[in-house]
Amino acid sequence: MRLSANILNSAEQRTNPIGEREILLRSLAIPAIEHLAVTRDQFDTIDLSNNHLARLENLPKLERLSCLYLGGNGINFVDGKNLKKNCPSLKTVILSGNGVKGWNVIGDLGLGCSKLEFLSLVGNPVTRRQHYRLFTIHKIPTLKVLDFQKVKQSERERAQRLAVSAAGAAMEADARLEARAAAVASSAVSDDTAFASSTHVNGENGTNTFEPGEGKSAEESFATQFTVDEKAKIRDMVANAESAEEIDRIESLVKRGIFPGSSETANVSIPPPPLPEETTQGIDGKRSAEGGEDGTDSKRQRAG
Repeated sequence: MRLSANILNSAEQRTNPIGEREILLRSLAIPAIEHLAVTRDQFDTIDLSNNHLARLENLPKLERLSCLYLGGNGINFVDGKNLKKNCPSLKTVILSGNGVKGWNVIGDLGLGCSKLEFLSLVGNPVTRRQHYRLFTIHKIPTLKVLDFQKVKQSERERAQRLAVSAAGAAMEADARLEARAAAVASSAVSDDTAFASSTHVNGENGTNTFEPGEGKSAEESFATQFTVDEKAKIRDMVANAESAEEIDRIESLVKRGIFPGSSETANVSIPPPPLPEETTQGIDGKRSAEGGEDGTDSKRQRAG
């Protein structure tokens, strides 16, 4: 069910036990955040628990909003820039039971929520990663409670030591790689959606084709298709890449499940970006102009 203006206007609104104005949008099978501007920034708390959300994004200007309940969704992406711009007062975010697995998502929460004090990521894959709690405390220094446990001063000190250690540097490198992979995956989702829309109606190219290895995100392929040694080598390749084109090639191969250093890559080509329309027209015009006489002669030969 889409989050329409009618749904928002008919949703239950109340003053919760701590005196905050709250709107309840629970268990409505909502697939994406949209139209929240209809609320006119009249709520301190928005409850979107137990829906079908995959991305925390597209929030309008909600300067009053201080609490988001998002438990029981499938969120694996957070738009930190959107939160920072439009929700500057967020102090509580409940993301229990979602699909957060990357360090980059924690970094985006830290970027987007400069006043965040209470965060829950219980039940997310990222909580099983080594040093998860210390990394989160370091990336979001305003936290007072993480996963329903008070953040202690000793943990803050350990988090600081971790940040300047070799392990901390490796985690930051992983976070950058995961952020880039997430960006590629996000772009792929947009492309797939556009393609699905174009093939839904009949047209010249209405048939769908399948290429083996495609369809996975680079992040998923990186996590599941490569050994620990190969992952380390891929990170080094990205870090030492001398151009954006080289990075794009590495990411494209990773998405296909191909190790960039293998012999298979010799036969894998990355299509160049399409030429601008004006450039294409200019080239065609030039060819026509240069080949005018030859074209006339060839016609005469065929006629003869």
